[in-house]
Order: sequence, then C-alpha cells, then structure tokens
Amino acid sequence: MFQLATHRHHLRAVLAHQAALHAAVLTALAWLRAEHVRDDRGSDSSEKAFMVILAIALGGAVTVAAVAFVASKTALFQ
Repeated sequence: MFQLATHRHHLRAVLAHQAALHAAVLTALAWLRAEHVRDDRGSDSSEKAFMVILAIALGGAVTVAAVAFVASKTALFQ
C-alpha cells in the first residue's frame, strides 16, 4: 500500500513538473516570436494581445508551480 501511494505521489510530481516545463517553454517561444515582428502596422493592438497572452501563460506557469509545491509539501504529512 505504501509503495502504491509513493508511486502516485511520484507520478503527480512528474506530471506537475512536465506541465511547468511546457508552460515555461511556451512562454519563451512566445517571447522569442515577438522579437521578430514583420509588420509594424497595428502594433499597439498586437502588443496588447501579446501581453495578455504572456500574462496568461505566466500565470499558468506560476499556478502549476504553486500546485506542485503544495502537493509535494502536503504529501510529506500523509
């Protein structure tokens, strides 16, 4: 029984770390893509849209990291 609980905890931690890694990679790719703007027309609205997407991605990454941290700490007391 203890091994099954340990395996589940390990699996959750791995999945949380993978989700955080994917969010970080997507955020970095979005940032790099914004470095190479081809057309400057309408840049105000495109910059606002980029900032909103970046904020959502960053918020998701922080949320995933927080959930992984809390899950790892609460697993210590189970």
